[in-house]
Amino acid sequence: MGEVQGSSVHPLRTALRSTRLLAGAVNGWLQEAAVQRTVAAVAELAALARDYRPRDVVCVATSAAREARNPELLRAGVSGKAGLDLIIIDGHTEARLAYQGALAGFKGPVANPLVIDIGGGSTELSWQDEGRLQLVSVKVGAVRATETAMSRAAMENMLAPALTRAGKVRPGQIIGTGGTITTVAALELGLERYQPELVHGMFLTTEQVQSWHRRLAVMPLAERRKLPGLQPERADIIVAGVTIVEIILTGLVARGVVVSEADLLWGLLLARSRGEQLT
Repeated sequence: MGEVQGSSVHPLRTALRSTRLLAGAVNGWLQEAAVQRTVAAVAELAALARDYRPRDVVCVATSAAREARNPELLRAGVSGKAGLDLIIIDGHTEARLAYQGALAGFKGPVANPLVIDIGGGSTELSWQDEGRLQLVSVKVGAVRATETAMSRAAMENMLAPALTRAGKVRPGQIIGTGGTITTVAALELGLERYQPELVHGMFLTTEQVQSWHRRLAVMPLAERRKLPGLQPERADIIVAGVTIVEIILTGLVARGVVVSEADLLWGLLLARSRGEQLT
């Protein structure tokens, strides 16, 4: 929940539910159990939002839904349980909203930014080149890479074209959104309780990301679940997620990434306040 004033977003309530919509999907078919978990979470969050009597409530789905062969299962569940029309956005829209949302989270202009948004099923990159916003969505995400046992080489090959394009403009500040990046920041800070005000704006060096990748990759799952800063439900996908971050930073020869709590959701609030169409 949030209010928009001009180009600024003021969060009123933030809540997160991890449902793994992509979990168990075979050949593009979403599994009923994953859909039911997701629908239940949407209904719960919609009810929380309506307590604030908002002008608008919107439900948006990203990569897992847009690639699904049975998205109508999710649409019907969201409509029936939450009373909302599900909007499935394409990869370019996802990248654009992440870019707009991330920049809204910082006061003043950001020099030549490149925004990376690492999700469960895809990774979005967005940057300016000769006055035009470049939007790329790559089918590499923390859940997808884990579920398919995707190798590092495969991730590198899929991300390489986008990194080559982005690298040509020599981005100034790299801003990272999404659960993987905020989790690495929380791990680095050793947060027993997640504190967004400490995470937002933190600069994670490439060396710190590489160090966490090495440490997490050899750690048993049970031990990962005990780490301060790592949500237990994210412990199985964090290695794949950090691998993606490391590939991007090393591919761009970057010193590190600025962590942003402002993300696609902020961009969505801005877009809806302006009456922008999402489809």
